[in-house]
Amino acid sequence: MAADSSFSQIQAGAGAASPEGRLLFSRMVKQVRLRQLQLLLALQQCGSVMQAAVELNMSQSAATQALAELERVLDIKLFERHARGMRPTVAGQALIDAARGMLVGLQEVSESLASIRRGASAALRLGAIPAAALSVLSQLLPRFYEAHPQVYVDVHEDASAPLLSQLMASGLDVVFCRQPQLLPVEFSFEPLLLDAAVVIADADHPLVGRCDVPLPALRGARWVLPSFGIAVRNIVETEVLPVLEDASWFPASTVSLPVLEGLLTQPGAVSLVPRSILPGLRSQGRVRALDVRLEGGLPPLGAVYRTDHAPALLQEMLKLWHRLELPHAAVLASA
Repeated sequence: MAADSSFSQIQAGAGAASPEGRLLFSRMVKQVRLRQLQLLLALQQCGSVMQAAVELNMSQSAATQALAELERVLDIKLFERHARGMRPTVAGQALIDAARGMLVGLQEVSESLASIRRGASAALRLGAIPAAALSVLSQLLPRFYEAHPQVYVDVHEDASAPLLSQLMASGLDVVFCRQPQLLPVEFSFEPLLLDAAVVIADADHPLVGRCDVPLPALRGARWVLPSFGIAVRNIVETEVLPVLEDASWFPASTVSLPVLEGLLTQPGAVSLVPRSILPGLRSQGRVRALDVRLEGGLPPLGAVYRTDHAPALLQEMLKLWHRLELPHAAVLASA
């Protein structure tokens, strides 16, 4: 039934398109080959038919013919020649972007199928933001595999926005992230871990070990800023910078833990991070949390999934988490 429903949605979408769009869609479904889509990506990367043909183990004449056939089917120019080779047209770039996502998806499902052929009994596709990967999946997956050693788990780590888009397009079974502000009615958020923002510094920082450090005591500190678009960055901008108007920061923003640890070794360097990532930072023993109180909170970490299509294995995974009784584990009533 799910497959029939998905096909119906595709058909409905095609019906809502323009007549020309329906025509091109029909041509692509009937006549475009995956090998031609591979060729488009190789042409963009290599910039010449000859090099793209070598990359794909094709003859140059076969590559030229495949491109010409694709342009004939779509009745539009996909590449143009210039002094140093070939580059995609606007239409070519649009098709390349779609082809890349399609081929990446096929590569990912190929890994799932290969694991099932090797004996995996099922597959789960998980998305996770870095904080959730460090604090939730790192503890959950080892215990999950004790109970389900034959399940293939495919983990994608990224920011929440692209992961949630994949989830809503049925590309993932669940996304472990912070509680979204809005979700379509068919999706649910299950809280798993409470979180908070903490100020961190290198072990040699003069404020390490002091109690009740007021925020103004960080005047003169140099900040490593979190990347734009993540929850902790909002706290920096709304709570920290208004108090420390003359604050300075490194000309970089990052969510990379190795980069962050390296920058914190600079004199006076501090940063604001989710408490949930501290286990990952403390692996080298150099990072310390300062006792600075902040008013702003972070949304809890949890799991977003489609309520009516949640795999049974996912439900088992989430029940297992609640049985772990970890510090700061969120209670369902707190959602």
